[in-house]
Amino acid sequence: MTASASPNKKPLVTILEDQSKPVPKTMVEALESDDPEAALRALSLAARHQAVVLTQTLERDLSGFLTELPELLTLGESHPVHNTTACADSIHHSLTKIASGGSAASREIRLLEQEKAEFDAHAAAVHLALTLRTNSDRAARALQSQQYEQVAQAITPWLAWHQQQQQAPPPGTDPRATHSENDDPAMDPRVRAYAGEYSLQQLSTTYETTKIILLQNYEHAVQQGDLQALGKYTPILSSLQLESEAVRLYLQFLKSLLQSSIRQALDPTHSQSQNSNGPSNTVPPYVPMAKVYNAAVHVLRHHLPMVSSYLYKAQGDVAVVQLVHVQVEETVLPMLERFQKSRDLASVSTQAQRIAADLEERYTGRTAVDAHDAAAEADDAGFGALVGSLTDVDATMQEVATCLQHVESYLRFVQHTCDQVQKARTMRHEQSFSREWENDGTPVDLMETIEILPTRTNLHLALAEVGGQYASIERCLLMASMQRAFHASEDDPRYYRPLGMASGGTNHGNGNSSFPSKALQTALVETCLYATRRGTQRAFATGHTGTASAMTNFGVDCLLVLLEVLSQRAEEAGVAVLKPGDGLLAGSGGIFNAHTLLRQGTQVSHAVVNAGVTTSAHKKKSTAAADDLQQKQEVERGIARACAMLNDLEVAVGHVDQLESVLSEAIAKGFPPNTHDTEQLQLCVKSLGTVTERFRMASDGTVENLESVLKTRIRVIVADAVGGSGESSGFMGVGSKSTDKVTMRMNYNLDEDAYNLAQLGESYVSRLCVLLDELLEPLRIHLAPRLWDALLFQVMGTGAKRLETYLRKCPLTALGAFLLDADVRDLVSYTKSRLSDDTASSNVGLTKSCPALARLIQIAKLVCVDDLDDVVDLVSASKRKGLWDLKLDDTKAFLCLRVEFEDENVHELLRLPDEA
Repeated sequence: MTASASPNKKPLVTILEDQSKPVPKTMVEALESDDPEAALRALSLAARHQAVVLTQTLERDLSGFLTELPELLTLGESHPVHNTTACADSIHHSLTKIASGGSAASREIRLLEQEKAEFDAHAAAVHLALTLRTNSDRAARALQSQQYEQVAQAITPWLAWHQQQQQAPPPGTDPRATHSENDDPAMDPRVRAYAGEYSLQQLSTTYETTKIILLQNYEHAVQQGDLQALGKYTPILSSLQLESEAVRLYLQFLKSLLQSSIRQALDPTHSQSQNSNGPSNTVPPYVPMAKVYNAAVHVLRHHLPMVSSYLYKAQGDVAVVQLVHVQVEETVLPMLERFQKSRDLASVSTQAQRIAADLEERYTGRTAVDAHDAAAEADDAGFGALVGSLTDVDATMQEVATCLQHVESYLRFVQHTCDQVQKARTMRHEQSFSREWENDGTPVDLMETIEILPTRTNLHLALAEVGGQYASIERCLLMASMQRAFHASEDDPRYYRPLGMASGGTNHGNGNSSFPSKALQTALVETCLYATRRGTQRAFATGHTGTASAMTNFGVDCLLVLLEVLSQRAEEAGVAVLKPGDGLLAGSGGIFNAHTLLRQGTQVSHAVVNAGVTTSAHKKKSTAAADDLQQKQEVERGIARACAMLNDLEVAVGHVDQLESVLSEAIAKGFPPNTHDTEQLQLCVKSLGTVTERFRMASDGTVENLESVLKTRIRVIVADAVGGSGESSGFMGVGSKSTDKVTMRMNYNLDEDAYNLAQLGESYVSRLCVLLDELLEPLRIHLAPRLWDALLFQVMGTGAKRLETYLRKCPLTALGAFLLDADVRDLVSYTKSRLSDDTASSNVGLTKSCPALARLIQIAKLVCVDDLDDVVDLVSASKRKGLWDLKLDDTKAFLCLRVEFEDENVHELLRLPDEA
């Protein structure tokens, strides 16, 4: 197989022979020629010619084989497949040459790069040598003129070169064997030759001389306490790599300075001179401690920045923090120990724990208080004799809390300082490694963290010890304060006070109220909650999470004791006193006609005075009216005080909830976030929410107990209003004495005449509402709004259930069903008018709060249908709205009461079997 040249193309040999210039041998030679483009084109054409020649040779070699090649491979060199094969062979040949050692161009490029690196290293070595020679004379002249800053600047390059020389490889090895383009030029041995031994020796002598002079001057400045000189020489020593000597001398200066400041702070004559009232006043124990802390903080704030900037390589910043903290501990720990002994905190805290446990056990879980045990109840379990008076203990706790606050503030400052020092060291480490990484690609290594101060120092342990003693005494103080409040005199006019809506934690609108609220509360809750809030906030002010957590837990325990006492008082002095008939509430008739009697008595008295009549009849009438009025006022006062016992639980709900908000805000503002101790403190504060819920449950429980006491009277009222059994007897009640209206009994089996007569008379619902007002009106104006609404819903629920029982025995006509619907509407309207909360007076709120009354509404709607076919639509629509509670049995029973509906039709409609 032979290759034939294309007739339209000029042979490559001819093209190469026409070139006036020789073909370059390598790509580097082509790039360095006068016309690189023509040279590269010629080189490309030569490569192509060689590829064609090789292809022809291959074809000649293959022509002797008997194997027939495909037609595609037998085409001439002008075919694209032929060219592609030639290119692939050329590429394979090139790759083979590269794998066997690289092409000539690659070798030349590497050689050029090595030559360039050598030239750069040579230039850097020459530059460094010239710098050293120049700085040699410059440093000597600056030393003679005592310009030490210039000396340091001139010696710094020599120090870096000298330090690199000390890290050089052993003499037996060739330093250039491992030389690379990123190596330090200081390692080049040519630097010493170019700089000259004289210059290097002069620099070394200048360095040693400058070192001696600077250290002498620095030591003299330390002895004289010359802060200006220290600030001048410290940066120079740092640049001369004398950080270790500088740190040692600077620590001596700081130690003497701090000790002098502490002695001045503890000097009694100096403290008395600072007291404007003279030396007779006793200095509080936390004042000298605060002065020690201030001296330490002053040293750290003014000296640590310079030490951290210039002496950090010798860990001068770490040494300064440790020195200051050790001096503070050596001074403050004995002061704290003397303070503990002077106040006898250890023994007092032990006695306080026992007393607090006795007081808590006395009031927790008891069921009743005997009258003969009143003297024992008034005893404070030895608090006054063993601990002290409330005022003295409170003052001592204020002193201890202030001491703890100062210690915690100092420890937080020191911890913040340690964090900042560690952060600065980490930043310098990362910056130095980032520069090295940019040079040689070395990744940044993590710096090992230095423990500047232990996590728990001796001062931390002393703080925890004093904090534990403080919390124990504070708890006992709180229990003693509550014990005094439990046995406060109820005859004191200030013991009962008007109920505050904010204190009770409720904010009801009184737009529906026709009487002004006269609700009272006792001083017990506010006194106990004030003591709890004062104790917990004072513990939080210390800033110590352990003390704050302990005091919060103690406060929760004391509030649970208060809950027991308030619950017992609400049952014994509240619910039991308000029992109708046996208590202050009358079993029948109203008791709040005192206003009418008061007006009548006042009018009689004025008439007697104006007429000048002093007859015995008038005197007897006035005396009887005054006695009756006084009795009514006593009853009203007793009801108000009994209701105050119930209101106290509601007041406590608001106070405890407010205390939780205050303490949560204190945590957010005064404690470090995202720490384990702070999270524990938050959990302790959140436990107050459980206490709030228990107070609310106890308050609701007292309302339920009060409703249970009123339940018998309510049933009697409902029976009296509906007319006994409520059977359809057609009975009409007679008119009352005060009005000529006829009171109707429950009867819905009405024809048209009876319906018209019922419209003219007074319904039994009106009488029921009047009787309920006579019973509940005293409670309405003396209970807290939320408690009154809860009581009203329960009372109306009891009455509605009783009415439903009577309705099951009363046949209804169509007109009677309309009358029942009107009566139920009147009952609902009465309930809404007596509510204090406007949101609960809506139809949805009323049906949710009083299910029994909602059933009456559904019964009235059910029996008012004109046709049985409408029942299914009514029930379905009500169920979709969630307003239907009647079961199928109830629906059947009330539909069967309609005289127009046959029982069989009702059973067939509801698909229920007939009763046997």
